[in-house]
Amino acid sequence: MLQRLLLFFYIICHVAGVCRDTETCIERIKEVVAAPRRFWFGEQRSALCSHRNAKNLECGGPPQLANFHSIASRLFRVKTYHSAYLRNLNIFPRVTYRASPGHYRACEHDFFSGNTSAVEADPDMEPVEPFRIRKRPEISWSELQFDDQYTIVFTDVGYATLNFLAVDFPKATKYLKDYEPTENYRPSPNPMVVLIFRKGRIEVEAPKSEEDFDLPQFMLKNELEDDLVGLSLIVASSDPFAIEKQRLKGKVDYCHSLLQNRLSSNPPRHHTILNRLPIDEIDSWLSVSFDQHAMNANVCCQRIMLPKTSVFLDPLGDVSISALTTLTPPSISSMRITSSESNYINYHRQTRNFVELSNEKFTLAIIDAHHGHLHWLEVDIPAANLNAANGNGQTKADYVPLIPKKPSTCHSYLFVLLAQPSSMETLKPFCEGMCEERKKFRLELFKQQHGLRLSALSTVSSCYDLPYAYHILMKDASQNRTMDQRRGKYHRASSLHSPMSSEVCAAFHVSPHHKCPISSGALSSGWLSGTLVFIVVAHFL
Repeated sequence: MLQRLLLFFYIICHVAGVCRDTETCIERIKEVVAAPRRFWFGEQRSALCSHRNAKNLECGGPPQLANFHSIASRLFRVKTYHSAYLRNLNIFPRVTYRASPGHYRACEHDFFSGNTSAVEADPDMEPVEPFRIRKRPEISWSELQFDDQYTIVFTDVGYATLNFLAVDFPKATKYLKDYEPTENYRPSPNPMVVLIFRKGRIEVEAPKSEEDFDLPQFMLKNELEDDLVGLSLIVASSDPFAIEKQRLKGKVDYCHSLLQNRLSSNPPRHHTILNRLPIDEIDSWLSVSFDQHAMNANVCCQRIMLPKTSVFLDPLGDVSISALTTLTPPSISSMRITSSESNYINYHRQTRNFVELSNEKFTLAIIDAHHGHLHWLEVDIPAANLNAANGNGQTKADYVPLIPKKPSTCHSYLFVLLAQPSSMETLKPFCEGMCEERKKFRLELFKQQHGLRLSALSTVSSCYDLPYAYHILMKDASQNRTMDQRRGKYHRASSLHSPMSSEVCAAFHVSPHHKCPISSGALSSGWLSGTLVFIVVAHFL
């Protein structure tokens, strides 16, 4: 009985958000679509985006609709909208999404949405995440008959796209454009409009362009000028799902907004350097990957098996990588949109490569997140090379691997991309290795001295784990064996067990008196240059 009462109250509360009768709904729709300041493209946009420091990603949009500030004016592309455009409305379509949970990957991070509640379209609905409305909805309305024939159009008026087109609904429905949800990347709500047309006198044809859907032209071409009889709204928020779809299409890369939100709402306490950086300056995303070599080995009485792969950083999560993978410099790329162009510039995208015509140059720095010690510095990196994951800048500080000092510990590092106002060719190179000069490096002071702007960043924790311990102990064993050979000593396993192996393995909770030799199974060629590989049968004393 209690469950039934709870279900009853849930239904009442759920339906309360949707206008109850057709007449009331239609009147409310007419009010909302005519409002000039309700959504991100309203009249306020001109004031927000006219000053010189305006962010063009947030202010961008279809340039052909920039002067239209209400839903209705954008739909019909008229600066002066009149209610007569909707004079024939007599249907309020009930659009229902049956949301289902699911996993998806966006901005190099794994996301999960577990919300399964149904979504009802309504002019006053709470904005809904695009991932929850990713599947085609159910459409119905009062007095709909099976033998009726209507044309249904979904259009995203914020971005001027055609999102769905069906004809002869519901008698013999034919889909001329499969359903796609809105790809709203900006934090402000964005409306997707549902239009219902009576069956016209001619067969409806799908428009040639889905990216710039012109409703008046569509209506004129298909002789539907007087047949618009139903309208509803789906108000969508933004989520990583929509951001990634825009990114994959090469239109807008807004992943950095997720990082900004994360750092603002939950700043890492241990990143003392990060807390001093102007996070609001970030305007692009940084993709960082290391090459992980295959490993099949035994160390500290434990077996290690690693595949050969590329390891990508995940600044949206607390990712940790083996210090072993940081022995060679990473591959770094960033998709950029210049401040002089709109966010609808055309890109040529191949996997992670981006090509852009720009004269911008950038500085890349890798620093210790706790102390600011400099691990790598490249300057004068051309934008095109950066977009293609091909640095080719000028090295001012050679790469130093990201290695924690103690076994079984991790340490945090920052990857910082800075936009340059001019060339930094004359910058004096830094000393070799982790010298005193690098330890005194201060990013915020360096940034200020050279007039640099923070463009992108990424973070990672590098760990002195068992794979890296294997690398260190193999080097130690090689050195010990070389010394023994010079002294004329040839003991079978004398170089495998050493004070260093006892100290390192003890950090991984292995007895300091262990006699577990280091051994290798299938090790990829070229993996440890200059290091001897020992294959020894394990034995315990």
